[in-house]
Amino acid sequence: MHVEDVMDFLVDHRAPNVVPGYISEQLLSMSWIIAPDDVAGVIEVAKRWLTSDDQFRVAVAIGLENETYLADSWEEISELAEPLKEKFPSMAADVDAWMARAEPSYERLKKGSFFEQDQRNT
Repeated sequence: MHVEDVMDFLVDHRAPNVVPGYISEQLLSMSWIIAPDDVAGVIEVAKRWLTSDDQFRVAVAIGLENETYLADSWEEISELAEPLKEKFPSMAADVDAWMARAEPSYERLKKGSFFEQDQRNT
C-alpha cells in the first residue's frame, strides 16, 4: 500500500463531523513513525492536493503546512494563495491565516535557522 492510498482512504472514509485539521494532525503524527520515503510521499501528495479541485483535500494540505514545506520558496507558495481564494471563496480567511503562518517559516528556510547560521560572525 502506498502512502497516497492511506491519505485518500482517510479523506474518503472520514466520519461526517471530521474537519480537515483532524486529518492533517493524523498525517503529521503518522510522519513520525513511517519511513522517510513515505514522509516524502505525504509531502508530495499534499503539494498536489494544493492544486486540487477538492476543497477538503486543499484544506488538509494547508493544515500540513504548519510543520512541513509544501514549496521550495515563499514566492512559490504565495502564488497558490490567490487562485485558491478565487476557487474556494469560503476558504479565503483560512488561506490568509495559512499565509500569515507560513511566511516566517519560509523566511527561516531562506536565511537558515539560528542553529544553522555561523554564530562566530554575529
